[in-house]
Amino acid sequence: MLGCTDLRGWLIELAQAILHSHHPLAKWGKQLLARKDSVNLAAGAVARKLTVAIWYLLMGRWTPLEEIDDRLALKVGKIITSVGPKGLKQLNKTRLTLRKETFDWLKTGRVYRLDPDKKFAQTV
Repeated sequence: MLGCTDLRGWLIELAQAILHSHHPLAKWGKQLLARKDSVNLAAGAVARKLTVAIWYLLMGRWTPLEEIDDRLALKVGKIITSVGPKGLKQLNKTRLTLRKETFDWLKTGRVYRLDPDKKFAQTV
């Protein structure tokens, strides 16, 4: 069973990895690090921002994408490739139409609602 300590540790590890990247959140964290001169404080602040972002996602409050960058376009292309010709035929779509629909869906967003009363089947 996982507890809050495990989750906190994973968030801190993720925050430290982000601080070593070129992500916009890393830039913010590095600016905080320059001001406060404490790696632990900066990692904790980045982890807090991640936690808040996750909470907003779980509450169904997320902002749709404004622009599809090259990396996301490449990932969408790979997913469509994995669907394959048979899958595209079953969907009655071409690669181009599926790509356009996917980009439109990503830009318009989708609201996720968690149902706290939903029962999940337990696996043994």
